[in-house]
Amino acid sequence: MATFKAEVYAHQKRADGTWNIKIRVTHQKRKKYLATPYYVYKEDLTRTFKLKNQHYIDECDKMIRKYRSVCERLGERINKMDVEQVSNYILNAQEDYFDLDIVKYGRDIAKSMHESGHDGNALTYEIAINNLVKFVGREKVSIKEITVSFIKAWIKWIQEQPAPKKKEKGGRAQSLYPSTLRTIHNKAKKEFNDEEAGIIRIPLSPFSKIDLPKVPISRKRALDPAQIRSLAALPYAKVVQPGNNRFNQAKDVFLLSFALIGMNAVDLYYCNDYKNGRLTYNRTKTKNRRADEAEISIKIQPEIKPIFDKYRDPKGERIFNFYHHYSSVDAFTAALNGYDRIDEKGKRHIVGLKKIGYLLGVADLEFYSARHSWATIAINFVGVDKFAVHTALNHVDEKMKVTDLYVKKSWDPIDQANRKVLDFIKLDIGSVEEPMSDKMKNIVLLKQNM
Repeated sequence: MATFKAEVYAHQKRADGTWNIKIRVTHQKRKKYLATPYYVYKEDLTRTFKLKNQHYIDECDKMIRKYRSVCERLGERINKMDVEQVSNYILNAQEDYFDLDIVKYGRDIAKSMHESGHDGNALTYEIAINNLVKFVGREKVSIKEITVSFIKAWIKWIQEQPAPKKKEKGGRAQSLYPSTLRTIHNKAKKEFNDEEAGIIRIPLSPFSKIDLPKVPISRKRALDPAQIRSLAALPYAKVVQPGNNRFNQAKDVFLLSFALIGMNAVDLYYCNDYKNGRLTYNRTKTKNRRADEAEISIKIQPEIKPIFDKYRDPKGERIFNFYHHYSSVDAFTAALNGYDRIDEKGKRHIVGLKKIGYLLGVADLEFYSARHSWATIAINFVGVDKFAVHTALNHVDEKMKVTDLYVKKSWDPIDQANRKVLDFIKLDIGSVEEPMSDKMKNIVLLKQNM
């Protein structure tokens, strides 16, 4: 059983000339010192720094009796606890006031994600937290407020919100935002609760009692082979503009990603390992969930080499120069995707992949479609088996984690799969300056001024 004693230590004199009374906890031959709310002056102490003021002696005795009572509730469990766990249990048994601002806690998680390079995941957290703040109308939300009724009310509120101006209302938010808060809530419970020591600062588990709305099946974003060929055949824009021409860059980087087996924008932005004709990188999205850190190596095929060389980093610090023109991955991705909007004068402005999609008759074309397109063509048109496609896309496979630890990687199957896709598409980067078909020429003539 733990023992307790009120003590004052001469070397702990404060600037105001007082000493804080400490309760010394001794358990398993170890000591821990707990601060009290009481501060004493020299006249309250003997020459050997023992308490002599009866008021403080009585108050400390009351605290010690409470501490003993708390420890008695532990019963035999206390024998399996160290002095640190006992002290935490005592303190938290007194802390009926424990609280946590879930908004600040969530923002701190997002900040740490940004610092570790996981900007995409960080943005997901930030958007969910911002929506929660908008729902409650204030910046601070106690974790004690996160109850079943609170979550249901939030979901209902999300469902009732109007769609953004000139956009179709989606159904992801009502599932994504609460599920993100569930992850934050679970992180907080893991950090602040200690079930083995009986310390339960966050007792509620409201998400276990709610079936969150299902994420709607996303629209198919893959281009078919004919559309990929048409995209490659689009002529480069001749308009002179400062910096990168966003139409030309969007076309190039889309084709670059496609020929690199759907390489994500974040990995194109940061990659820095190119040797012997191979681009090697760790996929940002899954590298922290795999023992091999999601390493993948892709052979640069001859038809994509002109575009590959066009965007090389002149400083040699990274493979591509995108970071010279865009301060972040988000800015780079936004430039690629572009936009389609009408200004206050009624004039339509289409930029980047949105303009390319318009020319091809593909609504709301986005950069991620390059990855979907490669996978779809590999499986449906070329006959690459799903496991090979899964490996080429560098996905996480829980069933194969143990096997992956023992089997030495070979990049040959990935190279072969990519070669089949490119041979089928007959991707010819050099043909983009050649005359277009009459059909494509008419489309461009009609729409090139949009």
